[in-house]
Amino acid sequence: MKGSYLNRKLKRLRTWFCGLPFEIKRLSVKLLVRKKDFSVISNNCWAGRLYQYLDMPYLSPTAGLYFFAPDYIKFVSDLKRYLEMPLEFIEVKNSKYYEELKKRNQTEKPIGVLDDVEIVFLHYKTREEAKEKWERRKARVNFDHIILKFSRMDLCSEKELEEFDSLPFSNKFVLNNRLPLKYKSEVYWQEEWNESGISRDTTPFPGNLNLRKLLNKESEKYPENGLV
Repeated sequence: MKGSYLNRKLKRLRTWFCGLPFEIKRLSVKLLVRKKDFSVISNNCWAGRLYQYLDMPYLSPTAGLYFFAPDYIKFVSDLKRYLEMPLEFIEVKNSKYYEELKKRNQTEKPIGVLDDVEIVFLHYKTREEAKEKWERRKARVNFDHIILKFSRMDLCSEKELEEFDSLPFSNKFVLNNRLPLKYKSEVYWQEEWNESGISRDTTPFPGNLNLRKLLNKESEKYPENGLV
């Protein structure tokens, strides 16, 4: 009995020590990020992961979901208009990405639509839950301090990378795992090269990603009439 108790204690201690470098890094980022009112509009769950990392409330609806790359570009190019639209849902068989969703075994996920933009609510079980979270979080968006985050994934081609880089908005970045980097807005994501893009970018942030620098950029107001 005593041996079992001691083993549990040692296991917890090892877990604590193993996680210590991560926690120290996280604390340093929290202390060095000066501004706490930014809304990260991401192509996937990255925004939610970031707010969790910094112990901040979600100031963005882009958590627990993802956009296919062409739809993300449309969404952020006219962000205010899309966020003012009512969120509706379609049957997955009617999705323009149905074949891709089948490949990913994601045909049971709620598929939301804002006009011509589709959203895959990856981490929500029901449409009701997805809509409730979307509506609540989109009301918190701070249009005076928007940061756009994109990644080379989810059917992202060179076309979408070029379009994102050319958006007339400086507070933006795109994660890419290829070197050398080609576009001004690219930030290297430390992952083994994959021809189709980054496989996952919501894992703990790698050391080469300077969150403090990315998040402390001068605040930029999202234009009233969109970016296009």
